[in-house]
Amino acid sequence: MEKILNGKPVAKEIYQELKEKVAILYDKGIIPRLCIFKVGSDPASEYYVQSIQKRAKKIGVFVDVATYEDLAPQEELIDGIWKANKNPKIHGIMLQLPLPDQYDQNEVVLHIDPSKDIDGLHPMNAGKLILGQKCFVPCTPSAVMELLHYYKIPTKGARVVIIGRSTIVGLPLFNLLVQKKTGANATVTLCHSRSKNIQKISKEADILIVAIGKPKFVDHTYISSKSVVIDIGINEIYNTDAKTNIFVGDVFYQDVFSTVQAVTPVPGGIGTITTASLLKNVVEASQR
Repeated sequence: MEKILNGKPVAKEIYQELKEKVAILYDKGIIPRLCIFKVGSDPASEYYVQSIQKRAKKIGVFVDVATYEDLAPQEELIDGIWKANKNPKIHGIMLQLPLPDQYDQNEVVLHIDPSKDIDGLHPMNAGKLILGQKCFVPCTPSAVMELLHYYKIPTKGARVVIIGRSTIVGLPLFNLLVQKKTGANATVTLCHSRSKNIQKISKEADILIVAIGKPKFVDHTYISSKSVVIDIGINEIYNTDAKTNIFVGDVFYQDVFSTVQAVTPVPGGIGTITTASLLKNVVEASQR
């Protein structure tokens, strides 16, 4: 196993497969199309949406972006989503999160057609995931599974510890890894902010997955020499030496590197695969 689990070769393989599938769809007169709903002008959201547009263009997927002002009524956003639901030329709908505080995110998500919910946010897709049924899987958990498969990291019977219980990463990842199928069958422990003895629990993990949104939270005291560490965090902090902002993960990469069996870098790890997983869902939706 490689020490540094780079996401780039994983994403490259996915994009190559998608190019071939999109070419077949074009021959059938089908143009895969994604509609992204974005509220406000958050720089991080802007960057992510632009990266999706850039990658999508390279493989032949069209992307429409519906942008709303911060103070736009929730009903206006929902109306836009309904129009996209009814448009047969739009195969995938993505709601860029987070939404401004005045929005009820759960309510908005309910209005997305589950068959176009390529981010796997709708309760119907979440429920199907728990039951092990075919559904759209949230893109970051899907990216983690793609990385495990690509690097042939065994999960059957493996002790997996996930730090973070969000509904878009931790919980769906838990449900994916415990499923009775190839590439899963793991013994999974889900830790969170109220968990006790997280360091002790984490040290016992064969695979440690960190998704808590705290820069450099996990250091060498959380890991062992057998640990494969997957860092999902992406945090912008100020670097006093470089006198500029830099991106770091939830794992203190330099502190754990000499001890772990393998680790994903930030940037260049899971985030690189996430966009590929999103577009994979769009192409799948257009094939239905």
